Amino acid sequence: MKVLILSVDRDDDFGKKAGLNSPFIGREENASAVMALGLKDPEDSDVNTVMAALGIYDEMLKKGEDVEIATICGDVKVGYQSDLVLTTQLENVLELVKPDRVILVSDGAEDEFIYPMVFSRIKVDSVRRIWVKQAPTVEGTYYILMKMLSDDKMRKRIFTPVGLVLALLGFFNIVPQVVDLLQQNADIETITGMAWGMIALVLGLYLIFYAYKVAEWLKFSIHNTAEAIKNGSQMIPFAILSIILFIAGIFFAGDALSRESEAGPIAQALRVSSILLWMWVFSLLCYQIGRFVNHYLSFGKIYGTALVVSTSLFAITFILQASFDLAALILGIPNYGEFVIFLQLLVGFLLAGFSGLINLNMRNYSQAEKDEVAKEPEPQDYPEA
Repeated sequence: MKVLILSVDRDDDFGKKAGLNSPFIGREENASAVMALGLKDPEDSDVNTVMAALGIYDEMLKKGEDVEIATICGDVKVGYQSDLVLTTQLENVLELVKPDRVILVSDGAEDEFIYPMVFSRIKVDSVRRIWVKQAPTVEGTYYILMKMLSDDKMRKRIFTPVGLVLALLGFFNIVPQVVDLLQQNADIETITGMAWGMIALVLGLYLIFYAYKVAEWLKFSIHNTAEAIKNGSQMIPFAILSIILFIAGIFFAGDALSRESEAGPIAQALRVSSILLWMWVFSLLCYQIGRFVNHYLSFGKIYGTALVVSTSLFAITFILQASFDLAALILGIPNYGEFVIFLQLLVGFLLAGFSGLINLNMRNYSQAEKDEVAKEPEPQDYPEA
């Protein structure tokens, strides 16, 4: 009976870090792949996983068993996308190797999401989970924590919820004081009372920015903007107008708070949310128009993605606005009425359906172009007479 030693890399570290295309079948391919990943990142746990699989393969080979080794990788977008890639590679490996049973090797619980996929396709004899040993010292623990926080996925899982909680607490703490300042009813105690709220807000925003590498994104955006200005991109005026609309939305919301200070906090929140929603939507729409114009003038083609995004954006906006008005209607706050709410919902869902049709047509057109390219006959060389 033929045995397959199968190691799993769900988030495709081999492709992301070492630039390799999986799957890897055979001892030589796996040894070369693990060497390449080890040179790029020797601390990656997938290196230990494949090395352990190679050890199991050599041990079984010495016993005279019919054995083969393979490594399958998913995608950077862990979830449905990566599992779909893993399933495809698994079926390809099973078709090529044709094993009778499998021994699975992984480095943690995340890779075990593929186990039901394997169970449903072939008999699994054993599951080996690889643990990386570390020195049990304070320095070692600190080093492990730092390495863990340097990982994008772990940083987002840990810092994003904490940052959101702190930012929301700080925001709702300083909003009443800001309203008093705008009404000129504040004193020094009001300003000092804002200290803890400001600290929580700044700390929460910092954690969110750190989790999503906003500083690196800003640096990259500034570099791209400088290059676009040098090259005379048509995107610049639209981007400037988009920023102006975004900032104007904040000022309009603050002005609405100062003029409607006698209203309740829920009514103020709904009013501010409605103003910010439409101003920021028009800001994003202006940016998408700039991308559409720049792409058309640069390549002479219609940028369908901008159409889909813009249509979907307005669909979501109408539905959200209807939700705000419906909440105001239920709470007895002055609103536009039931008929307007119904029209908002109707327009929102119609725009959503229209966006889906555009997206479907774009995919069909792209697939048709690929089919046309595939049908083109290859040029043939004929011998000279």
